[in-house]
Amino acid sequence: MTRFRHLTRALRLALGSALLLGGVAALAAPPSSPTPATTPATTPAPKPATALQAGIADSDGLRVRLPDVEVLDQDGRKRRFARDLVAGKRVAINFIFTSCTTICSPLSATFKAMDEELRRRAGPDVHFISVSVDPLTDTPEELRKFGRKFEAGANWTFVTGTRTSIDAILKAFDVGSGSPEDHSPMVWLGHEPSQRWVRTYGLASPKLLVDRLASLDKPAPKAAAGGAPEPDAAALAQMRQMASQAAGRAGVQQAAPGTRGAEYFTNLPLVTQDRPKVRFYDDLIRDRVVLITSFYASCKDVCSPVTHNLAKVQELLAEDIKTPVRLVSITTDTGFDTPEVLREYAQRHNARPGWSFVTGKKENVDWVLHKLGLYNEKPEQHTAILWVGNDRTGAWLKLHALAPPETIVAAVRKVL
Repeated sequence: MTRFRHLTRALRLALGSALLLGGVAALAAPPSSPTPATTPATTPAPKPATALQAGIADSDGLRVRLPDVEVLDQDGRKRRFARDLVAGKRVAINFIFTSCTTICSPLSATFKAMDEELRRRAGPDVHFISVSVDPLTDTPEELRKFGRKFEAGANWTFVTGTRTSIDAILKAFDVGSGSPEDHSPMVWLGHEPSQRWVRTYGLASPKLLVDRLASLDKPAPKAAAGGAPEPDAAALAQMRQMASQAAGRAGVQQAAPGTRGAEYFTNLPLVTQDRPKVRFYDDLIRDRVVLITSFYASCKDVCSPVTHNLAKVQELLAEDIKTPVRLVSITTDTGFDTPEVLREYAQRHNARPGWSFVTGKKENVDWVLHKLGLYNEKPEQHTAILWVGNDRTGAWLKLHALAPPETIVAAVRKVL
């Protein structure tokens, strides 16, 4: 059982996506967890990530087996998910929970803006579907109140139901069913009659999303040379604001017995942009104050903004904090992110000495990410979580990595 499961739900929700030391306290690996190279493999390693990245990706390779499970809408009506909500329709589907304090409101605001854009240009009929990742809390009444905040119309359905039914939907759309706070900001766009689906970054420009949604019954476009689009500036500003609000409520937690040292964090061999071999705990964490996050170099949404943000943090730390602080950024895409790629990435983002960009054998990196609560099967599913920790004292904080640099520095002071 993970240590943060012992925290009250109120505390977890107050922190939003910044759950306190959730992964660092995963005392027992779940059956689907990756297996380190130094341990006999008892479960298969996660499949390599597909070419689908976090921006708008071509949909021809995506197939969705829609579960026709019974769900409840915001008015308490029983509906069949596939037959009543998706079949024969052009749809946009996101994943939210009503007590979310971070990305759910921006995701919902994007749906509202998409609906307005479609009406402005007299676009095709679209059915918007928001599936709760917290069905035990999100009753139809709670979903109805949440929908009113965004003036949801008759073409926008909020979905809850039994845990079994919702998990079937999450599995069909490749959405993790772990902690609600750790769900990724993905949106699926679909045209069910032609079986065309696109998975996209949910905070992209509403106009861009509408363009792609409206074209799903037409031949698939060729991928742009520049890759996936950058996130919308307004959406990033919203994320920064949410991150700042959540960070202000974050409190220090002490690591529980059994969740400290090399025995927990592991000492698996890894590499960095400038060192051919490091031991994760001994070389990057032991007796240090650390900032730890995940990313991947080809990311086209939040990774670059996060890394630029942390570069500003590193500058402020050098000016204001006498205690050395090590930054550790762990790739979620070991197949692409070689030391050479990470070295170029670090230089491009003005990383100073004392900042390690980490890669290595996939099974080793995956296990380390799992221990930190940062593991996902696909690179684009990573979350912008930032650990602030003092290994010597066992004090830890968890923030959103887009929190203001001054706020992150203040968090470092709290763990000293």
